[in-house]
Amino acid sequence: MGVRVRVEIRVGGKSVYTSALLNSGFETDSPQIVVPARLLRRHGIAPEDLGHGRLVEYDTAGGPIAMHVYPGACEARVVAGDRASKWVKADIVVSPIEREVLASDALIEELGIVLLSPRRGYWRFADDPHDKVRASAEPEYW
Repeated sequence: MGVRVRVEIRVGGKSVYTSALLNSGFETDSPQIVVPARLLRRHGIAPEDLGHGRLVEYDTAGGPIAMHVYPGACEARVVAGDRASKWVKADIVVSPIEREVLASDALIEELGIVLLSPRRGYWRFADDPHDKVRASAEPEYW
């Protein structure tokens, strides 16, 4: 199943609400969020809205792929039913093939998320009570 959370991604004055798969195997030095190109197009966010990008090759389960990375191009936060996390500045990685939003290990940590049961989809905020268990959001594909 994996763990997914509802996120708000803010680029300039535009906000996008969607689910994001928390991928602890997506190891990065800075907070990064993979965003399908279709999501950006559907919400009227053009490459020039993201600032200066660079082409970077990523190793994926399907093999290497080059994707555009826009450093610090967005702010992201988790929006849970009873609260929201702090805003975190993140790099946007635009994928021409990925169908859902993916959060890197660095972004997961900066958002204050603790994975409790990845298979069952349970998580909590780091400052939630230890007995608080949150369920995954439904996947959203673009």
